[in-house]
Amino acid sequence: MTQHDKVGTRSSLRLGFFTAVPLADGGYVGGYLILNGVGRPIEFHCTTPVRPTRAQEILYGPTLKPYLLGEQMAPALIAKAKSGVEIVFVSEWEALTLSQVVEQPVVLVVSPETTEAVDCGLVASAASGGRCPSATGAPFVGAALLECGAIPACRSLQIGRNTLLIPESSRETLTQVQEFLSPWAEAFDLLEPFGRIRAALEEALRRG
Repeated sequence: MTQHDKVGTRSSLRLGFFTAVPLADGGYVGGYLILNGVGRPIEFHCTTPVRPTRAQEILYGPTLKPYLLGEQMAPALIAKAKSGVEIVFVSEWEALTLSQVVEQPVVLVVSPETTEAVDCGLVASAASGGRCPSATGAPFVGAALLECGAIPACRSLQIGRNTLLIPESSRETLTQVQEFLSPWAEAFDLLEPFGRIRAALEEALRRG
């Protein structure tokens, strides 16, 4: 059986994308888009605005956003979907906690602004408390979250132009992601769907 036999055709792939847009009052609205392998939409779901209480902000501290995005908003949207997916991609470090809640592989798509986390070895050294300052000298958000245990340590994977981070607690996930994506590695821009979600959420917020 060839790799193509295992993963089927590109159009038969089902890929999920979750991201959240911050609100001016400190809340978030989240969106979940399911695409097939050629980028056509299958389903889209979004949350109502989620606003943490002051008590939650105090009690959860730095673990609040990982809790809201990865354990509350994303799982609720995935549960609404009628279509299953092979992989769920996220755009925020905090949403990696989703990997502890759902069965599907959860993968962070690294933006150009955060490639320094991979370049400086933060991911490989996270389990031993590695630190990685940003180019400006400010603490890198992923470093703080990894060090306090708010998100799982990860391993990096390059698929075409896409730099991906995969929670290292599930070794078989890396193999799964490679099998599904590698046949069409050069064709995927896995950051682009997040722009669609943000535009759709902003339009929904404008319309009230």
